[in-house]
Amino acid sequence: MRITEFLKDPLFSLPTIQPPRQDFKQFTFRQLDNFIDKLEAALQQDSHFEDLGHYPLHRILERQRHLSEKLKETLNAYYNGKPAEAFKHLNDGLVSNLKDFNDVLNIKDFLTGENFYRIRCYKENFPIAIEDFFHIPFEKRGLVKTQRFSIPGFPSLYLGSSIYLCWEELNRPNINEFQAVRVRNTSDLRILDLSPPNMYVRSDGLYDYLMIWPLVMCCSVKVRNQDDTFKPEYIIPQLLLQWVREMSGIDGIAYQTTHMDFRTTLSRGDFINIVLPVKDNKSRGLCDSLKEKFEMTNSTSIQLSQCSTGAGTYLYNTDEILSLNRRATLIEIIQGHASHYGDSVLGELERTLNHMPLLRIGFQAENEQHDNN
Repeated sequence: MRITEFLKDPLFSLPTIQPPRQDFKQFTFRQLDNFIDKLEAALQQDSHFEDLGHYPLHRILERQRHLSEKLKETLNAYYNGKPAEAFKHLNDGLVSNLKDFNDVLNIKDFLTGENFYRIRCYKENFPIAIEDFFHIPFEKRGLVKTQRFSIPGFPSLYLGSSIYLCWEELNRPNINEFQAVRVRNTSDLRILDLSPPNMYVRSDGLYDYLMIWPLVMCCSVKVRNQDDTFKPEYIIPQLLLQWVREMSGIDGIAYQTTHMDFRTTLSRGDFINIVLPVKDNKSRGLCDSLKEKFEMTNSTSIQLSQCSTGAGTYLYNTDEILSLNRRATLIEIIQGHASHYGDSVLGELERTLNHMPLLRIGFQAENEQHDNN
């Protein structure tokens, strides 16, 4: 068996969706056990994957048993009210004498000049100040809600690869009730990338993904009860963000959205979120380190854009439509119907943002202070 065939098993389809009434911890343990069972079955057939001759399956299995057991111990400790012990189990799973998983983590460099996006629900037609689109300021850390990759009370900056993805992440708010900005990095970003690889990448890349798959799976379980205050699906992702924050040279985590079922969706693209925890820990304001890494447009909305253009319709050729965003090509807004992202009203808003000038974060506030002096 080749590793490409092995990873095509339905078990590896993400996000992972829980049965309606099954306990989260039991469900996650079963997923990990199923993964180990499939590796054991593969080992019974051969000593290695055909395209990974220098990675013996018995060694892969040994290391995966260790990681899976540590992930189970992490959840058990957290459920027992011992978050510090849970973090230790996670660290012991990723770094041990048996295997240092730092060797197989996919650390991706986002080079200077990448476009990202943020949206905020807002019903008024006055533009939101760009500072209010950055991370929650330190003096308002009480507003930091629990999220998939977050440390409660600890601000982080969340970015989406497209306006469409941001819209899905907020559960499709009314298109007339949100504003958006484009964010561009002014320096390279080093990001731990948990998103699934293209199955046509080199075999070593698929090996790396296979080795961290138990961790990726535990970070990709779709939330079953959105209204619950405590969401067990966030335990491993939140601890992982804490682990990454303690690593030097890593800015954050990239992860595939769990708001789209990639088994059935007609949408095509890399629908990736990025979370960057703050580097500073101040009493007020924004993280200076993150402010230096990004610049941002003023905010706009679909309504504001239509008001400024008279809601005119512009014709674009096929190349212009397809080149809007290489991370989003087809989107399925109406079930069963896929359309080019560049044809959609969300794509048009992104196109507007892509032509707007970029400002330093805090630029307006700095100018106002200078004027007052």
